[in-house]
Amino acid sequence: MAEIPVEKKSGGKGWLWLILLLLIVAALAWWLFDEAAEGDLDGDDEVVLEQAEPVTTDTTGMAETAGAGEMTIAAITANPSEYYGREGFSGTVTVGGPLTDRGFWIENDGARMFAIVIDQPRERPVDINVGATLDITGGTIRQPSEIEDLAGDDLDADTIDAMEGQQAVLVVSERNIDISEAA
Repeated sequence: MAEIPVEKKSGGKGWLWLILLLLIVAALAWWLFDEAAEGDLDGDDEVVLEQAEPVTTDTTGMAETAGAGEMTIAAITANPSEYYGREGFSGTVTVGGPLTDRGFWIENDGARMFAIVIDQPRERPVDINVGATLDITGGTIRQPSEIEDLAGDDLDADTIDAMEGQQAVLVVSERNIDISEAA
């Protein structure tokens, strides 16, 4: 009979088993830490996200704005101090007269308030006329005595005179004004 020498191979593929074992341990550790990070949420638990009020840099009346209700012209003119510094006025309004270079009167549901345009250079400036219907999608309620250094040209005398005696004015950028119905 022929003798066949049998030799044991040394360490040929042992390192592959070691790598596989390390990958399994890493996957288990990742799974366990991921579960711990999620907390005790089950598939049936509901997550509720709350939307925060926008952050304003104007601190005028911030304590009052926390409890202010819906921003309508009637609500603002009834209690203007609650809305000073509050941003985000939106609504469909009618333009009343008289107009000034930088300001115009807005009316809605019998209430009336003066609005000042932040004169940002625009390819085609908004042509606001008495009787037009505007969609305003942003603006800040300000105290007339504290309006200074608006972007664009200085306020003209007619605009300053129109603000006199007003408790609140809307300061709005012309990019936030769309004419929905021309006069």
